[in-house]
Amino acid sequence: MTVAEASGPQPSHAAVGDVDTFIVSDLHLGLPASRPRDLLAVLEEWRFRRLILLGDVFHDWSFRHLCTDTWRLLAHIRRLSSRHEAEVIWVLGNHDRHLAHLVARLIGVATTETFRWDYAGRSFVAVHGDRFDSFVSNQARIAELLSRLYGFMQRCLSRTGEWPRLLDRMHAGLTTLSAQVEAGARFYAGSNAVDVIVCGHTHRADSRVFDLTGPGGGCIEYFNTGSWVDSPASFVTVGSGGVALNHCP
Repeated sequence: MTVAEASGPQPSHAAVGDVDTFIVSDLHLGLPASRPRDLLAVLEEWRFRRLILLGDVFHDWSFRHLCTDTWRLLAHIRRLSSRHEAEVIWVLGNHDRHLAHLVARLIGVATTETFRWDYAGRSFVAVHGDRFDSFVSNQARIAELLSRLYGFMQRCLSRTGEWPRLLDRMHAGLTTLSAQVEAGARFYAGSNAVDVIVCGHTHRADSRVFDLTGPGGGCIEYFNTGSWVDSPASFVTVGSGGVALNHCP
C-alpha cells in the first residue's frame, strides 16, 4: 500500500493506520467488480477515530447479489459503530440515496448529504459529488436506467465484470465528469469556508490545490477518493501527517 499524494508534514515513523479520519467511496457492493474482501482487510489494518462512507456504498436494491465477503464487511462496519470503536458517517450518493431508510437497519448508521468536521485547525467537508454532475442532476431517470444497464452487464454478461469496468474507465476518460466534479467542489469549498473538500462519484482518485484561500489561511485542497470497483482501489486519510490519498493494489 502506498501513499500517492499528501499535504502537510509527513511523520518520520509513519506506520499503517493511526489517523483521525478514513474516507472511502464508490464500493458499489453487489457488483462482481466490487472488492469487499480487500476493503475489509484494509479497515482491519488501519486505526481511525472516524470512518466516512462517501456514497455509492451499494450499487442498487439487489441485495440478493451481496456475497459473503460483503456481509462480513457490513458486519465489521456495524461493530465499529455499535461498540463505539469509531464514529461512522454515511454520506449518500446517487446510487444509494434511495436506500437511506434501510441503512440504519443494516449497519445502524445514520445518513447525511454532507458532513463537516474540523481537525488540526482546518475545516473539512465530505460530499459525494453527484450534485456537481450535470447529467445525473438533470437527467435522473436516464441516469438510473444506465445504472441498471451497467449492473446487468456486470452480473449477467461478464463473469468478473472486467469489460464493463473498461467501459466505466472509458466513460470517465472521455467525458468531462472529473472536471465537472472538480469545478463544483472548487466553487462549493470557496463558498462555504472550507479548507479541504473530499468527493467521490468519478471513480478516479485525484488531488488538487486550488488557487483559493481557505479559512485556515492556506490554499483550499480537493481530494477524490476514487472507487473500489477497479485496481488499484483508493481511499483518503486525514491525520497528523496531513491529508493523504492512498492506494490498495
